[in-house]
Amino acid sequence: MLDRLAGIPLVYFFGPMRKRAKVKPTVVRRIGIINFFSIGDNVLMSGVIADLVSAYPQAELVAFTGANNYQLVKLIPGFTEVLKLPITRPAKAIKTIKEKGKFDLVFDFGSWPRISGLYTFFVNADWKVGFRSPGQHRHYVYDQKVDYSAQIHEIDNYRNLVRDFYKGPSHMPGIRFIETANVKEFVHSVGRYCIVHPWPGGYKSSMKQWDNQRWVELIYRLDSYFDTIILTGAPSDNEKCREFESLLDQSRLRSRFINASGKFSLGETAYLLKESHFIVSIDTGISHMSAAFDKPLVCIQGPASSVRWRPYSENAVVVNPDKGTYGYLSYGFEHYLAKENCMENISVDAVFHAFLTSYQHSYTPLVAGNNI
Repeated sequence: MLDRLAGIPLVYFFGPMRKRAKVKPTVVRRIGIINFFSIGDNVLMSGVIADLVSAYPQAELVAFTGANNYQLVKLIPGFTEVLKLPITRPAKAIKTIKEKGKFDLVFDFGSWPRISGLYTFFVNADWKVGFRSPGQHRHYVYDQKVDYSAQIHEIDNYRNLVRDFYKGPSHMPGIRFIETANVKEFVHSVGRYCIVHPWPGGYKSSMKQWDNQRWVELIYRLDSYFDTIILTGAPSDNEKCREFESLLDQSRLRSRFINASGKFSLGETAYLLKESHFIVSIDTGISHMSAAFDKPLVCIQGPASSVRWRPYSENAVVVNPDKGTYGYLSYGFEHYLAKENCMENISVDAVFHAFLTSYQHSYTPLVAGNNI
């Protein structure tokens, strides 16, 4: 709300203060990238960063991030430098931006926040590119305004943002991983494993959460397909993971169950995802990271539009509610459109059926003795 009430007048005020460039730069040596927000958005952005690296292989690429996405952006190949801005301390953030000097191009990947447009204004760049998003009034500071669409996948919006600067085949999202001795030893000790990630992140994340009892029932059904079921979560999810673990009757499991919440860094978790045999995740950054490694994945998605935000991989299967109102989040803040808890309309049967379909496609034949 603050971003809207204060941000719109500010970008409208600052916009005319910039002397507009008349032509795009023909020589590109330095490119600035601004993206402050969620992990999933930034995983999708990685494909477009690969496009820019392909177009300008000798150019320096500098990323300006926030605290939420800094660790993920460090995993994106192609960046020369990744800077974490103190977004809520404007004077210090602007000072950091100005200290980075002159850029030929700067791209603001924000779709609706005015704050990223405001910080883009203070970048010293010959040509600034950002989205003109319907109803968001954020586009006044850019030299080139790219129309943003709520009818296409977000990665296609990102590709449109750079379309005048890259003409080749589009790259898929891709991120690096960190292979420490700790996570490597863990992976070698657990055999064939499935990752279960129940915890959504971000604003009003509880609206994306699936009932824990349904997760437990799903684990009982997944049990015979793997040596180990691994529960993952951020350090902030530790208490929820312990509560989850208390609901699970491990005497019913043939496989091992390991609560790995908070045990690994984001880079190590990327390695854990890359080496996994299957992932079942709620709609959150982990699902997009899994898709970037092209892993067999079932993503349980309710409030967010699958047209806009599905994990971008042919190996990803999305399970939506089978009735009611869902898929209403496009920018991500439209929770007022919710008419019910749409996650209650996703059954264990539906998720397990999606798993079986994907598993049979990825691993043939099925493990002997499975009861399908």
